[in-house]
Amino acid sequence: KLTREPRVPTQAPEGSHILLPEGDRLMRVIVAATTDTGIEVQSQSALGKLTIPLECVLGLILTAPTESDAFDQLWNQVTDEPRSTEVVWMANGDRLTGGFLGLDDRVIKLQIDGKPVEIDRSGVVAVEFDRSVVGYPRHEATYLDLTLADGSRFGVTDTKVERGQVVATTRFGQPIRVPIGDLVRLDPRTEAVVYLSDRKVDAQNYSGYFGAPRPLRIDRTVDGHGFQLGGQSYDRGLGTQSQALLAYRLKPGDRRFQALVGVDNRAGPLGSVVFRVLTDRQPRVTTPAMSYRDAPLAIDIDLSGAKLLILITEFGERGDVRDLADWVEARIIR
Repeated sequence: KLTREPRVPTQAPEGSHILLPEGDRLMRVIVAATTDTGIEVQSQSALGKLTIPLECVLGLILTAPTESDAFDQLWNQVTDEPRSTEVVWMANGDRLTGGFLGLDDRVIKLQIDGKPVEIDRSGVVAVEFDRSVVGYPRHEATYLDLTLADGSRFGVTDTKVERGQVVATTRFGQPIRVPIGDLVRLDPRTEAVVYLSDRKVDAQNYSGYFGAPRPLRIDRTVDGHGFQLGGQSYDRGLGTQSQALLAYRLKPGDRRFQALVGVDNRAGPLGSVVFRVLTDRQPRVTTPAMSYRDAPLAIDIDLSGAKLLILITEFGERGDVRDLADWVEARIIR
């Protein structure tokens, strides 16, 4: 695993963006046109020209909001909203639904009520694709996730290093060459590491202090943003708010539980959380009340003989005010 310098974004990223399944994405690209089977894009990084198979694309953000909260909200909606058709988001707030027929540098073509319609791209914010036809190949049990300095992330196979460049094939089938200096994170994905964001929660319970509690968010903070701990951004984890309890039944072969816990940087000075970990009914970790000023705490617990893993966030000071509790890279080692 490789991680370079902290990389917390200070504003919403510019340009257009391709949203792929499982959190993969291509950031800051120029979306040129579609072919019969793919979307042609020009990356502003070393990736250059790529053709992304249409069946691999969850959505396109063509005109990104400049304010980071609005950008995150749009990203979450395009990624998570259930839909059984294509949806075009207009800059005036309207949404058009229909069958996607293609796009070029001027228009997006949509079939609405059985008729082809051309929509001026300058008025389009985003395009969502029918989730029921989206697929994302996983060619091998073991592959690598690459995260680039521009925020792009994607899985690759057949990886090697040649003359200071990573040479590989993306999960969507495109050969790439990336200078090692452009990498900020490299994560091996293997059957020996199972992220809890990919494992079903077997039981969960929430109790708010002042109002209705907010439930678990997968791979986002509880208020829907990317994780920011200790000045660094992370993609995977569990976002909770005090007071919350999550329980996972352990499986044969589960050996260790690891995570990095702390209060998200976005919480500000009011957030205060106690993190607890139990196996079966035995306390294994109890942190002091933590704020965003505290360095994240690495947890590494032996699961030998245990049947149940329980993760708890409890009220620190000031009830649940700004309690953005992050379980970053929470994972089971098998």
